[in-house]
Amino acid sequence: MQAASALAFRRPDLYRAAAAHKGVDAVEDAISDGFKILALDGCSDRCATKKLDEAGMKADTYLMVTELGVEKTRPSDVKPEYVEKIVRAIKEA
Repeated sequence: MQAASALAFRRPDLYRAAAAHKGVDAVEDAISDGFKILALDGCSDRCATKKLDEAGMKADTYLMVTELGVEKTRPSDVKPEYVEKIVRAIKEA
C-alpha cells in the first residue's frame, strides 16, 4: 500500500490508492473517475485479488510483490528501496 500511496501522491492525475481491504467503494469511485484497477498482492494469499473477485471486479493490471523479490513485512518494516522497486514495477506494468 505504501507504493500505491507514493504514486498517488507523486502523480494524482494518474494514480489513486484504494485499499481493497477497506471495501470496494473507493475502488468504484476511482473507476468512475476514469482510473484503472491495479491489484497489488503482497503474497500468495492474493487478498487484493480476492476482494476484487468478491465484488465482481477484475484488475486491469496485476502484480505480486513477492515475485519482485520483495518479502512481505509489517507496514512499519517496509524499506524505502522496496517501495521504489514496487513503484518502478507499477509504472512498467
